[in-house]
Amino acid sequence: MTFPRYLWEQANEVDEMAEASVFKKIISLFTPGRFQGTEPSQAERLYYDILAASRQPVLFAEFDVEDSIDGRFDALCLHVSLVMRHLATGDENAKALSQGLFDALFSDMDLTLREMGVGDMGVGKRVKLMSEAYMGRLTSYDDALTSGDMAQLGVALRRNLYRQDDAHPHEVALAKRVEGLAMRISAMPHTDFLQQKWTSAQFTL
Repeated sequence: MTFPRYLWEQANEVDEMAEASVFKKIISLFTPGRFQGTEPSQAERLYYDILAASRQPVLFAEFDVEDSIDGRFDALCLHVSLVMRHLATGDENAKALSQGLFDALFSDMDLTLREMGVGDMGVGKRVKLMSEAYMGRLTSYDDALTSGDMAQLGVALRRNLYRQDDAHPHEVALAKRVEGLAMRISAMPHTDFLQQKWTSAQFTL
């Protein structure tokens, strides 16, 4: 599949204490209520609904994903990647929406960091690292789902969602659940996305 383009500026090192403070606060990025009162674009609305789906308790309570900054980021990456890989199989309009979804994700991360007082150079560095982490996850999930290899998907979840090398007791069950969600998303007509005929519940595990 063709992945979205994204341009990055060079960034200087961020002071370690300032960086730690930012990442303690950035958890607000993964709280859907943050977006209330805005008038989102089509891609932003899709992003917000995927964000809400990624914050449902099932991943954290049933599948033991850590409810932390890292855990929320990884959960969001998983859900966004499932939608993007489907949109990438559509026409130019669907692919444009996929690009818009990607841009909405990282524009919001950029905005969050700036609201916390991080300077331009520091923001560029952190968002670049996040985007690289996301692209790695998107690739690993897409490869496993496209091949239909559940063992490969389990390993991808183990490394990217549980962040460990050893097998996790929930990875097999979660892989089946992720496969089911990917199939449901793939069954949604591209026109439903283009006409904004979706609900957050459709993106929930």
